[in-house]
Amino acid sequence: MRTFIIFLLILLSFNLNAQEDRDSTLSNCPVYITDTVSTNNFFIEARPSLLKVYRVRGKLTIAVDQKGQLVSFYFHSRRLKEGTYDIMPGSRGSMEVEAIYSFKSGEQASYISLSNGTIDVSYNKETEYWNLKVNGLIANLVERDVSYFRVKANLFIK
Repeated sequence: MRTFIIFLLILLSFNLNAQEDRDSTLSNCPVYITDTVSTNNFFIEARPSLLKVYRVRGKLTIAVDQKGQLVSFYFHSRRLKEGTYDIMPGSRGSMEVEAIYSFKSGEQASYISLSNGTIDVSYNKETEYWNLKVNGLIANLVERDVSYFRVKANLFIK
């Protein structure tokens, strides 16, 4: 009886649906980080980028990497749900996300948390892709000056 239950649990575990862990190369970068003053985009749209979907301690992480700069979204659940996630630094709730923009300049690396924003998540049953629409804001404090940057992204993951 015990072996039958173990065999049944193994068969059921293969049927569970979740986001696949994978790396995908995108021909155009779907992330836009623009300065609010000059509207200068830090991610170059015409350059390829790498979309990474993986788990850290069972929690979903989605990252877009383009040649020395990276935007990461840390979800606090194992799989995505349709709805709106709030972007908050130090978040812990199931419908909250922590997002970080990091970049490398020479030998130094820096990271900045997105201060606020939302991620709208929807699922298309025909294509079987998740669509994540990111709309956020970065507030960067350097000495006495504060600079604001808009973050927009339109990600499709399987």
